[in-house]
Amino acid sequence: MGEDTLEHNAYISVIIPVYNSADSLHQCIDSILGQNYEDFELLLVNDGSVDHSLEIMNSFTEKDQRVKVINKIKNSGVSDTRNTGVSHAKGKIICFIDSDDWVEKNYLQVFIDNYISPDTLLLQNIIRGKARDLHYKTYQVETDFTELFVRNNLLYFGAPYAKFFEREIITGNRITFNREVSYGEDLMFFLEYLKHIKNVKIIDAALYHYEFTESSLSRSKHSFEPLFKLHTAIKDFIFLHKQQSGKEIKKYVYQVDWDIIESSIDQGIIGKNLNREEAHKNLSRLASSININYFLYTGFYRKALFLLLKTRQFHFLLKLKRNLNK
Repeated sequence: MGEDTLEHNAYISVIIPVYNSADSLHQCIDSILGQNYEDFELLLVNDGSVDHSLEIMNSFTEKDQRVKVINKIKNSGVSDTRNTGVSHAKGKIICFIDSDDWVEKNYLQVFIDNYISPDTLLLQNIIRGKARDLHYKTYQVETDFTELFVRNNLLYFGAPYAKFFEREIITGNRITFNREVSYGEDLMFFLEYLKHIKNVKIIDAALYHYEFTESSLSRSKHSFEPLFKLHTAIKDFIFLHKQQSGKEIKKYVYQVDWDIIESSIDQGIIGKNLNREEAHKNLSRLASSININYFLYTGFYRKALFLLLKTRQFHFLLKLKRNLNK
């Protein structure tokens, strides 16, 4: 079990946010109730579904006393729904699962068997077509910073599922999913949680099946503001860990942030057809938020974007991006 153990009565709270998931809900819930490890509560949080999701959830409460349904009549988004689940959770451990997905029967037991201590985040691999390329070991966040993030591409693995969170760390530090952010709120939650732990243990197991659906593959255009907030969170993350930031990790983190900056332009400005005044106002915010490192740790194309931003050549920047997006 490791340095510490989980007491038998300190069970797990499994939280599933549900919105119009009638087609996948049976498979998801059945996979959880069929776990080898049985000491958990299952919190099904309905986010104002208008299909038969609530009826399906209620039917499971009649079959298994571990199932609890929390009904939010008005749809308010996945962030508020996950926060609602956390506020009702009673377990020592919180485990998020999405309603489109399902887990194999030893999913929870593998977490239990690998538990070390409250200040170690446990993380399993996921199967999304195939398992991700992860390196299985326990990393110290401070000393193994580059290896942890670069080798495992961890900033693209920020979703809350396939992780084992300590409820006291979440509630004691008031870590929440940002309700004002519609994209990247899960990564922001993950980065905030990492501030309060010492280790990340990546477990050699891939028992979480991420299912491709129309909703999970949606390419809806996000607004500029949530994307800019995600960019700001990445910047804060860079600043917090600047002492550990050698060339390799800088190149990686600035690459990730450039992806978000470009999404801010492609989706939040061009995709939303903002008028010239609003577009230039938002580009000015981006220009003020980036420094010379965004020039140094990137390739030729993004160096050109950097120069266009910093010299306020917004007309030419948008023309370039529109041509490339065709």
